[in-house]
Amino acid sequence: MSKKVLLKKIAKVLLWILCILVILFAIAYWTAPSWVPSQVKRFLPPSIELQQLELKHPGLSSTEIDHLVLQLGEKQQYRLKLEQVTLGYSLWQRKLTSITAQNALFSVSQSKDSPAQSKPLSSIALPHIPVAEMRLNQLLIEGLTPQPILSKAIVIRDSGSSISLNSQVEYLKKQFQLNVDAKRNEAALSRPALSGLSLTVSHQQDKIHLEATPITSQKWSLQGDGLVAPETLYPQPGIGPVSFKLNATADWSQTPFTFIINSDSNLQSTINSHHFSLNDLATGFLQQYKLKTNIDQFESDIAVSAMTDSEVVVSYAPSTSLLTIKQGQIALSLTTPEYNLDAVLKSLVYDLSKNPTDKSQQLLLDTKLGLRDLQVNFDSPKHKINSRINTLQLESKVSIKDSVLNLSTAKGKLGLDTVSYQGDNSHGKLIAGDWSLAGSSVINFNQAKDNTHQWQVKNIKPVNGKLTLNDEEISAENLATTLQMSLSEEQPKGAIQGQYTLEKLSFKKQPLTLNQLKGSLKYLLSETPSGQLTFDNAKYNGQQIGVSDISGKLDWTKQPSNLVAAGTIKHQQSTVPFRYSFNLKSSQHNLKVKQSSLPISSISRWLTILKNYPQLSFNSGQLEINSLDGDPLGLLFNGKLNVDNLNLNYDEFYIKNWTVEDTLTPNSKLGGTLKSHIEQIELATDISVTNITFLMPHTIDSLVVTDLKGSLLKGNIDIPRLAVNKDGIEPFTVNLKAVDIGALLKALNSEKLNIKGLFDFTLPLKISEQGQQIVDGKFAAVSEGVIHIKSEQGKDANIAFQALENFQYKSFSGTLNYNNQGHYVIELNVLGSNPDLYNGFPIKLDLTLRGELPNLIYAMLVSGDMTKPILDDLEQKQMLNIQQ
Repeated sequence: MSKKVLLKKIAKVLLWILCILVILFAIAYWTAPSWVPSQVKRFLPPSIELQQLELKHPGLSSTEIDHLVLQLGEKQQYRLKLEQVTLGYSLWQRKLTSITAQNALFSVSQSKDSPAQSKPLSSIALPHIPVAEMRLNQLLIEGLTPQPILSKAIVIRDSGSSISLNSQVEYLKKQFQLNVDAKRNEAALSRPALSGLSLTVSHQQDKIHLEATPITSQKWSLQGDGLVAPETLYPQPGIGPVSFKLNATADWSQTPFTFIINSDSNLQSTINSHHFSLNDLATGFLQQYKLKTNIDQFESDIAVSAMTDSEVVVSYAPSTSLLTIKQGQIALSLTTPEYNLDAVLKSLVYDLSKNPTDKSQQLLLDTKLGLRDLQVNFDSPKHKINSRINTLQLESKVSIKDSVLNLSTAKGKLGLDTVSYQGDNSHGKLIAGDWSLAGSSVINFNQAKDNTHQWQVKNIKPVNGKLTLNDEEISAENLATTLQMSLSEEQPKGAIQGQYTLEKLSFKKQPLTLNQLKGSLKYLLSETPSGQLTFDNAKYNGQQIGVSDISGKLDWTKQPSNLVAAGTIKHQQSTVPFRYSFNLKSSQHNLKVKQSSLPISSISRWLTILKNYPQLSFNSGQLEINSLDGDPLGLLFNGKLNVDNLNLNYDEFYIKNWTVEDTLTPNSKLGGTLKSHIEQIELATDISVTNITFLMPHTIDSLVVTDLKGSLLKGNIDIPRLAVNKDGIEPFTVNLKAVDIGALLKALNSEKLNIKGLFDFTLPLKISEQGQQIVDGKFAAVSEGVIHIKSEQGKDANIAFQALENFQYKSFSGTLNYNNQGHYVIELNVLGSNPDLYNGFPIKLDLTLRGELPNLIYAMLVSGDMTKPILDDLEQKQMLNIQQ
């Protein structure tokens, strides 16, 4: 056969074969929708199952698919539905070369095993995807989150050792950039497994990076950090960007889930107190106790942080929404320019499905509070207190259990600015100082139960203060106090109790000072305040009265319109019970003294006027107070006072057994009428006035002695009226009736002059600072008598003097004048005779004696030398009138 014929036959055979192939390809093409799915399944790995494939007529290297549904995984299954897919493949290599889809839906399906049969896998399968690169224009993910996730421009690459995914994600109407890198470990296991996962999510300025390493399929080690604004995920205003660092292990192999947070984990953010009404909550809570503050002016942004300094084990039960801290503690911090709150969360049992105040919630915290510049006002209908807390440092334990917030073992330090107080009839100030705090509070979220507060406040250093009761200002020096403030079921309105000491308490309007005070306070806010007070060395330095060395003990009560005190005051060995009240509306003081006694020697030291008489001393005597009721500051009293057995000395005078009955009336200061009896007044010249009685109306600056009567020199003394006031002693008259002038001269130790006889004297006196005066004083003998004058000159003496050596008078009268300068003028009219002269013829003597004798009354009654200058003057006289 020729070569040419052979070529024709070969060409013919090839043509037939080509025709057959064309026919076969045509048949395969038109029948592809029926056989290609089964062939595609042969290209997929065992972990990927083709559930649905709707394709158009395929090409030799790719095909257009309307719908493609794949199921991935074995135990936990994932369903991937692709639409408008271009599937690239190699018929000769029998594998997919690329997958491109316009739309995709990814969903999580239930596990093939029942929950009771499910066991944690030792590893998580990470199968190879059938292509090196997969691109999806749009992917909708359902089942992983409450809201579906839309992912666009997805690029998935499988490099063999890892799978990476880059995409733009839309979630909750927000755009995110997502980068995922899943590392595969094929060498150590019989199947490809996930060995690590790196996730980065970013949105504008937000970025989260997470490194996750599976220990088992349900136990992961997590490390990450990031910065994210909460509104990116959840539209909640008031929370600032959250930055965090996480180093933890998550285990959800069994319920409850367990999270182990390592020591280098932390979180920082800010919250806005106005958005969460935190200031309103605090203000409302304080208003329950009538407290107003400037919290609403505080910085609204609060810096919040949480961190762990040791391993913390947290569990969470999805079925009960119960979150529990089982081990370790979390450090929490809230900070603003005005305050900082540091807390250590030691225990937590929290049901996320219930209200924070539900009785199932439990919490235990150690807290430290620092507070600055808090204005505090207490405002009630009767009391107003204003101050500023400069600084506050407070440590406490805080627990929540059974709907009860318990603040216990609290202690701290309070730096308080000046405290201002305003009451109905009073106001005051307490200067700034530092105070220590200690106490506890129990706050019931259940409104059916009352809250309980027990707090103690103590000033670290003594402070000074002022209190004004109406127009009286009271100053306190070195006040040290400890106050217990409580609020409980027994005292629903609260109570303040405490003790205090004061170095000095002084009054501005009244010259009163109390020293070394100690007291107690009991103030039930539903009742009136009361307390006890003791003091030492009290002093009252008034113009008329000066009292010192007084101690006292009293119980006091502040009633709505009165301040009432009852107790005793003590001076030396004397104790006086009293009751004192002060009317806060009318500013009236009232003092009631019960029956008591005081030594006159003590009282004499209290009377300021007696300081002008240093020669005056009291030897005995007791003041008996039968009753005393009145105004102690105005010195207006009703009462009865008695003085018994009063003995006193003044210069060389001695008053013996003076008895006084004084009836006080409130018409004037220390006003009343004194009824007096004196047994005896002894003079230095041994002259005694006995059985003296008189009445004496008196006030604080005046007295009037009326109807004074007594016995003197065998006769009587009578003073109708003697008035003493602030201007001095008014002129008065002393009447002497039938006094023995001889006894007077004998008492004056007169050796040269002796007169036998009784005389009447009328002496108008004026006593002032300039001196003493007797104006037109008169005297006259009551009966006949004898005058004896001894002269050293004998017969050489003048005739008048000789006549009076033994002069028997029938009448004897005269006048006496004495001025401020000590000059006296005595006119004598004497009628009688001397048997030894002129044969006893009657003689009339008319003598005028002039001279100077300073302090006449004193010389007459005390010094005894009044006769000498008179006799010297008389010795110079020559006049005799001999009666025929």
